[in-house]
Amino acid sequence: MKRLTVVLLCPLVLPGIARANGDPASDVLPVSQVFLPYEAPISKSAANDLRRTVSDANQKGYKIRAAVIAFTSDLGSARSLWDDPQNYAKFLGSEVTFAYAGPILIAMPGGFGFYNGRKPVAKELQVLKSVPVGKTPTPLAESAAAAVRALAAATGVKVAKPAPPKSSATRDRLILGVAVLAFVLVLVFPARLLRRRGRGAEQSPSSEPR
Repeated sequence: MKRLTVVLLCPLVLPGIARANGDPASDVLPVSQVFLPYEAPISKSAANDLRRTVSDANQKGYKIRAAVIAFTSDLGSARSLWDDPQNYAKFLGSEVTFAYAGPILIAMPGGFGFYNGRKPVAKELQVLKSVPVGKTPTPLAESAAAAVRALAAATGVKVAKPAPPKSSATRDRLILGVAVLAFVLVLVFPARLLRRRGRGAEQSPSSEPR
């Protein structure tokens, strides 16, 4: 009976596994809003900005997921679609449709691709033409974030560019300033107060001999 159950379930399970093995992005986008290359040297700030931008867009009502494809190796078995972002967007959309059915943005050095199931995407592609595409990994991730903001804005959803984090140098200066202030309050101010009390005692009539 167990063998029969396994045989009956295999046709249901295997198609999903096969779809998830097409390329790396198809393994990630069903469970995550952003795919970033595993080995591409993308700066931490650019990666975080893209994730925050996509997350903010979704929270504000503009549903989208994004994939950054910096090298041919990021395509896995779909390498023939390198430098063809629009057809890759259609391919990736069909790969993940069992788990996610919605807009997908592709950012390649050769341009952007956009997929939204059977809906026309001419408007979105026109919007994307106004966004410069990065040619190397970090600028490519930055341009993907800019593209998400532009696409959202075209539908009336405003997604602000994430504020840059404070630099470590600024934080270090702030810490040093607080430390110096604490030193002044703890050591210098009490010493001056004691000197004033001493002067007051010397001038007090009760301190003179009778």
